[in-house]
Amino acid sequence: MKIKSLGAAAAMAAAALLPSTAAATTGGFYWSPDGNGVQSASLENPQSGHCYTLDGKEPPFSAINVTNSTMDYYRSPNCNGYSGSLTPNMSGDVTRYVKFK
Repeated sequence: MKIKSLGAAAAMAAAALLPSTAAATTGGFYWSPDGNGVQSASLENPQSGHCYTLDGKEPPFSAINVTNSTMDYYRSPNCNGYSGSLTPNMSGDVTRYVKFK
């Protein structure tokens, strides 16, 4: 019996180490697509690890991160060329390409 319990514990521990897929960030990310400073566009519960392209006239966009994850923003498509981050409940100017951790 003890061996079965240890085997089950080992299997559970191994499963916990596997990377999770399609994790969602909880909360919203809001930005100003027309440059007027009013955050009228949003992403709700964005997927972690996915590169999003923000719609709008001209970046940088005034944004606020009201999610539970840090959001990184990038200079180039496919989230290349790291530019900066917004931690949860932080606002600032961001570029067109963003990814949540």
